[in-house]
Amino acid sequence: MKKIRQTLDSRVSIALGVFLFALLALALPARAAELKIGYANLQRALNECDAGVKAKETLKDEAKKLEDQLNVKQEELKKLREEIDKKSNVWNKETKEAKENEFRAKSQDFQKQYVQYGDDLNKKKQETEAKIIDDLRDVVEEIAKKKGYTYVFEKSVGGLLYAPPQDDLTDEVIKAYNKQYRNGKK
Repeated sequence: MKKIRQTLDSRVSIALGVFLFALLALALPARAAELKIGYANLQRALNECDAGVKAKETLKDEAKKLEDQLNVKQEELKKLREEIDKKSNVWNKETKEAKENEFRAKSQDFQKQYVQYGDDLNKKKQETEAKIIDDLRDVVEEIAKKKGYTYVFEKSVGGLLYAPPQDDLTDEVIKAYNKQYRNGKK
């Protein structure tokens, strides 16, 4: 009796497995017909959209301003070093030590400021780009929903090795983003 039940259970399991396989085999082609895939290069979109271009220009201007400030301090250090080199022979020991200490302190301050300016610029760049990328992703989602895309992949992160050019949404994303940006929505 037990053997009959096991045989019956295994036949039911096999039948159920065959039925599920057949159901999946029939359902997959129907689902595949609905599948619509696209991709976008968000790095290119970031570099070419109006907000990205403006952000790069703003950061470049700010970097130039900070560089000019650092150049002034560097020139002061250079003059102080020249003064120490020229007059150290005529100064007394205390004056010479005071000038050397002043030079060291100013050099350390210059180095700290140099590092701080670089860190500040990098942080601002990352924050600005992250905001624009988030907005670009929102635009990709809007386009995908509007046009019925099932999936939209990001090309610039390296996961997409090949895709036909007609599935590239990057230009459309840039245009839609620029339109929203110009209208003050971004």
